[in-house]
Amino acid sequence: MQILDESSVLESEIDSLGHMNVRFYLSRVDRANTRLLEALGINRKPEGAAIRRHDTYSRFRREQFAGARLQVAGGLLEVRDDLAHCYFEIRNPEKDEIAATFIIDSGLIDAASQQRMALPIAPSGVNEQYGTRLPEHGRPRSLSLDKPRIDVSLNELNERVSEEPTPGMMSGRRESVVAADDCDVNGYLREDVDLMFVMHRTQPGGQKPSFGPPVMRTANGHRFSWAMIETRAVVLGRPRAGDRLVSIGADVAVGEKWRQSRRWAFVADTGFLVGINDVVGMALDLDERRSIVIPDELRQTIERDYLPDLI
Repeated sequence: MQILDESSVLESEIDSLGHMNVRFYLSRVDRANTRLLEALGINRKPEGAAIRRHDTYSRFRREQFAGARLQVAGGLLEVRDDLAHCYFEIRNPEKDEIAATFIIDSGLIDAASQQRMALPIAPSGVNEQYGTRLPEHGRPRSLSLDKPRIDVSLNELNERVSEEPTPGMMSGRRESVVAADDCDVNGYLREDVDLMFVMHRTQPGGQKPSFGPPVMRTANGHRFSWAMIETRAVVLGRPRAGDRLVSIGADVAVGEKWRQSRRWAFVADTGFLVGINDVVGMALDLDERRSIVIPDELRQTIERDYLPDLI
């Protein structure tokens, strides 16, 4: 694999859990993905085309802290029709450890019509320099990479999911409006603006949220929260400037120390499903930096919006 990005973790990238926030893992791998696609010739795209990350799977393996020097290595797994199927891993070379791994499907779309386009590359001649194979440690642990269900409607979720949020993950309901500044010349949300960040942005007159998951207390007084260990973001479409977005999330699987939440994002007026996000979170004792059994009182709130039939 080729080294495609190098950087150090900044103090400003540390969140409420005391480690680098997941968005900064993703920003690093996004830069690496862009450089890989450029090396493959996808930057020589037709006029009016844009690169879209259709599917982004992340697996977080080791916490990273301020000052750590990180490298992103990656390569092309294969070309599938109109998609480049790529693998990346973020490494901490000083500790000789892998911090996170990623599987990303990218392709070209016509920015005006939003339709997929053929890729201007052929798989032959690529593998020697930029090709790679998916290592065992890069495979998903809990999440499936099968096509997610898209037959879930906004009305169904409105009826089944409580408006009261469950602490620390992605269940509950959020609303946001797409700002014109975040959109391209065609009025669609730009490809470099993450839909989930739009959904969690502070709205005018709203209270600024904390940077990172909320911190709670166990029965013995230890600080704990949810550390993301796997995520998957699937882009089904892009909203337009002024669209009111509604995202609704629920837990769809739960174990002794972990939970999986799924969040669906819709355009409120039309019910158009624009994205699906999955998160697997581990209950983490922040004082001892180890996983713990989910506290009983929190498990009760998880069960309130538990919808395993929608996984």
